[in-house]
Amino acid sequence: MKILLITSSFPRNGRIGGIFIPDTVQALNKMGVIVHIFTQNCDSTRNYSETLWPGCEITYFGWKGKDVALISLFKKKISGIFFVLQYFLNGIMSGRRICRKWNPDIIFAEWLIPSGLIAAIISKSTKIPYCCRGLGSDVYFASENLLIRPFIKYVARNSKYLFADGFDLCRKTSELADGRECYFAATARKLDNKKSDFRPLDDTGFFTFCSVGRLHLVKGFDFLINACSLLQKKNINFRCYIAGEGEEKEKLKYLIDSLDLEKKVILTGRLEDGDISDLFRHVDCIVIPSLSESIPLVLSEGVNAHKPLIVTSVGDMGYLAEKYKLGYAVEKENSHELAEALIKMSDTKIRTSFYDKRNYDELSSILSPDSGAKAIFEKINQMSMK
Repeated sequence: MKILLITSSFPRNGRIGGIFIPDTVQALNKMGVIVHIFTQNCDSTRNYSETLWPGCEITYFGWKGKDVALISLFKKKISGIFFVLQYFLNGIMSGRRICRKWNPDIIFAEWLIPSGLIAAIISKSTKIPYCCRGLGSDVYFASENLLIRPFIKYVARNSKYLFADGFDLCRKTSELADGRECYFAATARKLDNKKSDFRPLDDTGFFTFCSVGRLHLVKGFDFLINACSLLQKKNINFRCYIAGEGEEKEKLKYLIDSLDLEKKVILTGRLEDGDISDLFRHVDCIVIPSLSESIPLVLSEGVNAHKPLIVTSVGDMGYLAEKYKLGYAVEKENSHELAEALIKMSDTKIRTSFYDKRNYDELSSILSPDSGAKAIFEKINQMSMK
């Protein structure tokens, strides 16, 4: 079986968007699938291809927008629209050439927009069927945009199969497709052993916790920092590590300084996978304060690390925390409730009461990259056998 996998994000040159895709592809390779990844060139305007490993080639199509997100280009009006049109035209033309030369059995799009729209247009002209996987931002945000929503609905309605990486996201994706079934297919990755020179501080006697993700407004790190301020007022000895890079870094640093938390809340910057594994082993619990999520990668990574969690009740996080007894679920944008959960979690007896190996192992299996790839493969294989 040959799959052309279209994605608007792929981890390369320090970028972490689509970081789960290599693990998904490798899992598909183990099932005998040959994958050709197709994505934009975020570094130059030229087209080029390379082999990543046996069974996986990648083609980057050139455009002038580099690594700027399409949704932000819409806000730039005339100049932005030019780049958006160039993105789609170059993507469609390059994708057609791959299909004519390579003749894949199916096109698979990560995200309904923009990848799904490119897949739908290529499918219409080549007669090669396509499938899509909703991944949160496309369904939760883009589908609410009056300009973009009709395109997403078209993509969802005409997709041979629909997948999503969250249970709540499956329901919402199904609604976009007028009730057609949407299948759960997890996105996850396996942390490698690469490390930097990062080392946690000496936190002997401290209650320690961490949060990992892009420093973006939607990740809710400002609410976590405000919750830390409340812990400090309660004279709780703690240390919080926030790992990641992003556009909110300076604002978060200013907030930390203004609340006199410089020694309590540490912005680590971007960490290597081995650093994250070490940090997970070091801390007492993991916090995910997001304002909008499906099932974030850090949740599955935290489960694999056998750590209790504090999450916000968005997407599937609250449901999973309750069902598998992972820890506390709090309302989003509520620093006081988050602080109360942290105070409870600082009690060693309470922390240890959450861990149940059977629950963690079961959820770890459900959220594994192998599980997600298997769900995709089985449906596509059914189609090819008809």
